[in-house]
Amino acid sequence: MKSYKNVSLKTFCWAMGSTTQRRKFVRYMREIKEINLEAWEYLKQIKRSQWCLLYDNHHRWGFLTTNISESMNHALRGARQLPIRACIDLTFNRTVQLFRKHSDIAMNCNTPLPSRMWRLFGKRDIHAQSHNLSEFDYNEGVYRIVTKLQISETGGNTHTVQNFQHTCTCGKWQMERFPCSHALAVCRHRGDNPISIVNSVYYTDTYRKQYQYVFTPLPHVEYWLEADWVNEADYSKVASGRGRRRANRFRNEMDVRHPDEPRRCGLCHQPGHSRRNCSNAQPRFNVM
Repeated sequence: MKSYKNVSLKTFCWAMGSTTQRRKFVRYMREIKEINLEAWEYLKQIKRSQWCLLYDNHHRWGFLTTNISESMNHALRGARQLPIRACIDLTFNRTVQLFRKHSDIAMNCNTPLPSRMWRLFGKRDIHAQSHNLSEFDYNEGVYRIVTKLQISETGGNTHTVQNFQHTCTCGKWQMERFPCSHALAVCRHRGDNPISIVNSVYYTDTYRKQYQYVFTPLPHVEYWLEADWVNEADYSKVASGRGRRRANRFRNEMDVRHPDEPRRCGLCHQPGHSRRNCSNAQPRFNVM
């Protein structure tokens, strides 16, 4: 992000960090080496277990960054630059509202898996029906899966599924604890219940248990205990300047636009024009 500002390098670097297959990792690494040899040497010096899902022994369950913390920051946005009392009230009330919202969703869920995971399960189950399966050992649960060859010349890949070990050479099953389409094809072939090979953390019952408790309203301020500490503000970090402040978010290196990345329209997000001359802009009428 700082030393090698290139969109292609960023794309391949993200693909390397998120891939679960060794052959794809090697291919992306080769592409980066052809684009920028110095960037390739820089990535080699970083321990792969720190940024690659393929080499972290499947501990992160698919999370590349602190996505949960970022989602909470989005839910609590607006609490910055408020007095401490108002900040506490806003944070508490929004947390309660968010908790109640997801609690209602969990209690009204009628599928074996939550809605998002149920859609993913159905999508992978549809893909599983087009796979070509070969049984190697029924007792040990070893199968070979060949994916369907697509018109775009993709597919036709071979994977090995070990049903009892819950592993597949694509890496998704052991990384996500959620069956891939290859594992679902084996499960259908053996006549097993496909929901049984899904990890219990994805079940709707587990989802409901996260919201079975409730928040307690805060008592009156006169019942609060006296604090034995005092807040000391750091005025060196206070942003002061003329005019209206356009954003509350502190910008970092992720907000910096790459030099070779084209500017995009604020309405349609397409390059080549701006909001002023966008075809999707609503016409303005002068009121006489």
